[in-house]
Amino acid sequence: MGRSNVSNTGKHGAHGPHAAIREIDGPPSVQTTAGLLTRNETLESKLDHRGGQSSSAHSPTCDNVESPEDATQSATEKRLVRKLDFIFLPNACISIIMKKIDQTNYKAAYTAGMRDDLGLEGTNVLNWLDIYFTIAFAIFMVPSVLIMMRVRPSVWLPSLELVWGVLTGLMAIANTPKPMYVLRWLIGMCEASAWPGTTVLLLSWYTPREMAKRQAIYLSSSYIGSMFTFAMQSAIHSTLDGHSGLPGWRWLFIINGIMTVMSACISFYTIPDYPNNTRAHYLRPAEREIAKLRLKTIGKRTQSLTAQPIGPLLLHASRIMFSMEFALLFLSYAPWAWAQWANFYFNLFLDSLTNADGSKRFSVSQVTSIPIGAYGISIASAILFACLSDRLQMRWQLAIFINMVQLFCTSILAAWPASDGLKMAAFLISFTTVINETLIMSWMGDTFKKYPTERAVIVAWAISLLSVGNASMPLALWPARQAPNYKYGYKVAVGFCVASCVGILLYRSLVAKKRQ
Repeated sequence: MGRSNVSNTGKHGAHGPHAAIREIDGPPSVQTTAGLLTRNETLESKLDHRGGQSSSAHSPTCDNVESPEDATQSATEKRLVRKLDFIFLPNACISIIMKKIDQTNYKAAYTAGMRDDLGLEGTNVLNWLDIYFTIAFAIFMVPSVLIMMRVRPSVWLPSLELVWGVLTGLMAIANTPKPMYVLRWLIGMCEASAWPGTTVLLLSWYTPREMAKRQAIYLSSSYIGSMFTFAMQSAIHSTLDGHSGLPGWRWLFIINGIMTVMSACISFYTIPDYPNNTRAHYLRPAEREIAKLRLKTIGKRTQSLTAQPIGPLLLHASRIMFSMEFALLFLSYAPWAWAQWANFYFNLFLDSLTNADGSKRFSVSQVTSIPIGAYGISIASAILFACLSDRLQMRWQLAIFINMVQLFCTSILAAWPASDGLKMAAFLISFTTVINETLIMSWMGDTFKKYPTERAVIVAWAISLLSVGNASMPLALWPARQAPNYKYGYKVAVGFCVASCVGILLYRSLVAKKRQ
């Protein structure tokens, strides 16, 4: 991009992206496999392109006849989207799976022997491991996205993934919490680029009609990572515990590290950079041109690697960060995400259950394998609700419904009834509420679709602020010594659900006023 996006403001009105806020148009039905994703999308893109002409200018005959040039463009676009779906998107999903595994593996290791081997019973080490990671994660997120405007994502993102893979493997040799704190800080610093960086790339390549489906698949993959963490720990505990003199929880870190390094090596090839400067070997010149043309047709701007003046850019972005529009979007998103902490310690609840004679109700393998089913519920419900959202063209209405479901679950857990079955049901049902991230982040991305730099910074800024809350909440609301019946955690989660509903309604009202 030869000029700063700040200068683009004049083309779209004095108020920049705020004047462009509108309601999301519901995309077509969601397909959940890469092979089905491209169906009808190329046709829709071409219809959007023709939509700029007067409808009276088309005769029925002209509308139904496709010129050879149109046919060539249509075939090229289909091939482009198919390649993105089968090469870039799967690798993005694998990357976030690795990120989720490396982000949460210490919790599985904690209940699988690390707590006893390192004498961590009754301490807050579990929360401090999360806090050190989260602080670094929040601090380096926006700087990392800014670096992506000058360094190719195909170099920057895999390089950081390679580093955090090595650091994850080094967790296996730690014998005290202090080196683990250092490693968790460095892993958080490297992982800060992964989620917002990949989201920026998805927003740069896919049209609004395609984006919701890919975003749902991408975000659902993170729950596969959570599910796979416990499945892998269960398998490792059964097969490698004691092998070469190492307990199973140390093997978990070693294997996680190797997997992440392998994923990073593949990403050097699969990440396509931005449409304006891609050098992806799997994209032909004609496909690269179509990638730029089809986004230009719908008025969507993408990032480039041309240096931009930092001062004006940050000043303009800061105005958006502290605007009312962003504040209400954040109020819609962050409290919902913070309410999700209610099911983060599901494995600790399982580990606390005892039989009448005082023995553990579930074995170590069961404590690590039962959450697999819970994360399976998350994936299935996310796909189901995404299909429902697209079919009914609903966003904010469904987001409120999801919040009400979480409100119901957290209310039960806040009351902490005597029935273990009722509490178990509340935990499991709460895993169906993960779709709001897809709904709200798609809403946010659509709002700023014409402003790539600001869009990238805002996505990173939203996650950074969210992470600040994540870093400060565990010790206050979810202290390990109170597990699993937290004194304040579930009660505050109830309030978060209500706050998210209020934010959604206020932002919806603001959008309606802007449209008028």
